[in-house]
Parts: sequence; C-alpha cells; structure tokens
Amino acid sequence: MSNLLTGGELRAREHHRIEDAARAAGALHDAVRPDGVRVKVVTVGLEVARRLLADRRLSKDSDALQGEIRRQLAELGSAQTELAGLFGPSMLNSDNPKHARLRALAVKAFNAEAVQRLAPRVEEITAELIGRLPVGEEIDLVGALAVPMPLHIIGEVLGVPEEDRAEVRALIETMMSMDPEVSQPASDALGGYFHTLLTGTELDGSSLFGSLVAVDDDGDRLTHDELMAMAFLLVVAGHETTAGLITNVAHDALDNGLWEKAADDPGLVPVLVEETLRHNSPVRNATHRITTEAIEIGGVEVAENTLLLINLGSAGRCPVAHEDAARYRVDRATSGHVAFGHGPHFCLGAGLARLEAEIVLRELTARFPRTTYSGAEQPVVVWNDIMASSKTLPVVLRA
Repeated sequence: MSNLLTGGELRAREHHRIEDAARAAGALHDAVRPDGVRVKVVTVGLEVARRLLADRRLSKDSDALQGEIRRQLAELGSAQTELAGLFGPSMLNSDNPKHARLRALAVKAFNAEAVQRLAPRVEEITAELIGRLPVGEEIDLVGALAVPMPLHIIGEVLGVPEEDRAEVRALIETMMSMDPEVSQPASDALGGYFHTLLTGTELDGSSLFGSLVAVDDDGDRLTHDELMAMAFLLVVAGHETTAGLITNVAHDALDNGLWEKAADDPGLVPVLVEETLRHNSPVRNATHRITTEAIEIGGVEVAENTLLLINLGSAGRCPVAHEDAARYRVDRATSGHVAFGHGPHFCLGAGLARLEAEIVLRELTARFPRTTYSGAEQPVVVWNDIMASSKTLPVVLRA
C-alpha cells in the first residue's frame, strides 16, 4: 500500500482513499519509487504540512538530493549514473540565498502584472483550440486542449519555437514516466535540445530564456548548468502541472454535476478551480526534500539525509482544516490548501496556472453547457510520484 503513495496504476481519485487512509494511520510511510530509490512519504494535516514545506531543515539542495539518490542507485547495483534534468541546480532544487537569487531572475515573467498581460493571449489560444473541436462526438480533452493550451503559452513566454513544442511535450511525457529505461534517455534528449536552444544565436531576446542568457540589471549571469536546470523546471512545471489542473477541474465539474451550473454562473469557475486544487490537486506530492539533520515528524524521528515527499492532497483534505473534507464542495471557503506549496518554494507560476484553468473552463462551459463525460469508468491517472491527473478525459461536447 505504501508504494501506491509514489506510483501505481490508479484510477481518478483512488489515490485520495490511499492518501487519506495513510494520514489517518500516521505521518510517515516508507515507499519505493519505480527506480528502487527509497523515500518517506509524509501524510499530515494542513498546518503541519505548511510548517514542513517551509522548514529549512528539509533541504532542496540539488547536490544533496542527487548525492543521496546516486548513493541508493549504486547500492542497488544500478548502472544509472545520470539523473533527470529536473534534479539540476534550479531554483526548485536550491536553498537560500541561492534560491532567492535564481527566483529573482525569473519572477518578472510570472508576477501578477505579467500574468494579466498574458490573459488576452490565453483567451485567444483557448478559443482557437476549442474552435477546432468536433461537437457531438467523443474527444480526449487532455490531448485536444488541456495539454496544448498551456504548452503554447509557456512556449511563448520562454521562447520555445512553436514547431518544436510537440517534440518537447513528447520527451517530457516520457521523462515523467519514471521508467529508467526510457525516462533517462528522454531527459538526455531534452537536455540536448535545451543546450542547442540556449546557446543558439536565434533565441528571441524578448522571451524569458532570451533574458536569462543575458546579464541582468545587476550584472548577474546564470551558469550553463543553472540555465539548463531552469529550462527543465520552467518548461516541465510550466505546462505539465497546468495541464493536470485543467484536466482535473474539468473532470471534477462534470463528475459533480457542476458543469451546467458553471455555464449559468461564470463566477463559479474560480471556486471550482480552488476546490479542485484543495481536493484533487494535480501535484500529488511536493518535489523531493532531504533532511539536513535528524528531525521529528508526527512523533517519529527521521534521520539525517532522508529523502522526503510531502503529500499535498492529504493535507488539502485535512479533516481538522475543513468540515466534510473528503467531499468536493463549492460552498466552502476558497482557501486552505498547499497545492502550490508553501514558504520560499511557493509555486512561481500559481497565478498563471489559475488564469489558464479559469479561462479554459469558462470558455468550455459557456460554449458547450451540456457536455458529458463519455468514459465507461473513471480515467487512469498519470503514473509517477509527483503528478496525479488523468491520462485521458473522454467527453462529448454538447451545446
């Protein structure tokens, strides 16, 4: 059961039962990733989760994380020596002051003002993609809309050429599979692509990547390793998690009889997005942390150099923080989750993700208020230790 906290062939929301039962049983659970690496999954209430996500003793340092993962792989006799680019020295995998420095270089592209400037473009791309969708026949909403829309946006923000985006998406999907035989080659190929892009002479200087390769106002310049790590983080996190949010909120609206209500009342859409983030977050576990010293969690001492995954869904469905927490409800306060993290590593793209999900759901429900889910059973969720969103979402759009 514990290994189902880090993967497994699960259907939509089955992981809720597993995570909530784990939280009720205790705070710490030994689990093994598909590559054999041992981690402890933390299932605690909302307030404890917030404290741990901001605790400096739970390090995000790339060297420490990679060192422990490599040690375990070597102990297992694995021939794998390289790790996925997502473990590189990005702002995701760094502690302050390095984290603050790296974040400051990217924050201008994702602050509230920048997000609002993107709104017309998000609406334009959404309308264009929806306009291509057939009405009255089954389509996969994931492949047709939830994935390509945020991929277009993050591609434009960062400077990934349109003709490359489908290939980049395919490599990301393979890398995120957690199957070492295919995920590592995909990571290597993606790294090769980013190297070519970031060292090319045709990189758009107005894009975020274009600005990152240049010296900023204070004379700071990213190293090549930092640039590569930033590329992995922003491209993967910039669309994979948003695609999952769009998928989950569309499924939740259909499955809870709220689709037509959102069509009648567009003001309900932001509430649906927040309740999905609380109840059915597309990010199942926060990315890896490692203890810098022995620490007590839930009355149990955790040794130094222990890899931890903090479960976000079980914290969002905390029965102490929310009445009737296990149920999806839109009559509760639209706050009280850690789907975007907490503390220094709060998600830089939270505002953009919310904007994209709200625009997509508002446009879909307005144009197709009688849409129905057409799957025979609940869809299969993405299989890895971080994400929890449906691989496909078969629907029939009905006006």
